[in-house]
Order: sequence, then structure tokens, then C-alpha cells
Amino acid sequence: MNRRTGLSMLEVIVSLTLVATILLVSLNASANILQHRLTGGEAVQSQILAGYFLDEISTLDYRETTDEPKFGPEAGESATNRSTYDDVDDFAGFQQVTPTFRDGESIPGYQNWTVDVSVTPQSVLATGFQTVADADSQFRTVAVTVTSPEGATQTYRIVVSHTPSDRPADASFERLRRVELRFSSDRQLNVVVPLRNTPEPVY
Repeated sequence: MNRRTGLSMLEVIVSLTLVATILLVSLNASANILQHRLTGGEAVQSQILAGYFLDEISTLDYRETTDEPKFGPEAGESATNRSTYDDVDDFAGFQQVTPTFRDGESIPGYQNWTVDVSVTPQSVLATGFQTVADADSQFRTVAVTVTSPEGATQTYRIVVSHTPSDRPADASFERLRRVELRFSSDRQLNVVVPLRNTPEPVY
């Protein structure tokens, strides 16, 4: 009596089908994990990039003190060279592809990213802030929108206020403040420090 050895064609086909199914499921799972990692990394990159601009903007004067309130660069300031900007409103409508630091040096890792900045006047209501058309308003919302080369967009916002430099930190909406440290009569250092506060919006 002859005994059958090896696998039949049907068994081979069933085995290949099972292996192919397992490989397909594994590849899909790996692709999803990779996509989540890329998305998460991109979100972190977006936050860091927006933070550069929000920090830079919030250290400037609230608005030009010698002219009528104006949104956008004043005379003598360049729409593309922000090193000439000296107040928050100068950034209204600012856009840059492949963003740079304030001195013009490219920010590493952001080739072909886009930054868009908007500045809008705000007034205070009992329930929060409201956009108004009054350029003399005491508040501004600064929104920085960053777009990755793949087209993913994230927007980050801060509120800045027209507060004197001697206003207590716990009553100020400033995000950062310039502080002068004096070590001796001929030695001093100017630094920017963060203000971690959430004051009540009552002015």
C-alpha cells in the first residue's frame, strides 16, 4: 500500500493564504504605528515652531507709542525682515516659508514649513474676550498658524495686554518680561523671564 507524502495542492494554497493574511494584518498595524509616530512628532514640531514666534512677539512693546495704532509694519519697517519689528502689531499678516529666527538664520528642521501670524484687537466681557474693530483696545490675540510640508496645520494663540512694565506679574497678561539683573555698578545683564500667571480679565 502506497502512502502519500508531502502536501497536497489544496494544503499549500490554504497555508499561503493564511501566511498572506497574517502578513497583511502585520503590515497594516506597522503602518498605523508609523503614522501615529509621524503625526505625534509633527505635532510636537508644530508646537515648538509656534512657540518661537509667540515668545518673540510677546516680548515686544504692545504697540507703536509715537504713531496712531496700526496693524502691520510702520514706515521704515520691512514686511519680510522682522528684525525691524518693535511692537506686537507689526506682526499682523506676517507670513514666512522656511521660517527663520529673528536674526534671519534658518530654524533647523523646518525646511518648507509655513508660518502665518494674525493679530486681532480684543475687548473683555464677563464671559471672556471678544474680537473688536477698535485698534485702541487693551488686548490683542496673537495667533500663529504653522503648516508642515505635508499640509498639516496647527494654530496656537496667546493674549497680550497693554500693561505697564511695573504692573505686578500676577496681574499681567504678559507671557514674558524683560528683567535687568545688576551684579555691580558696572556689570548688568538683561534677560527675558516667563510669567506663569492667570490673572482675572478685569481692567
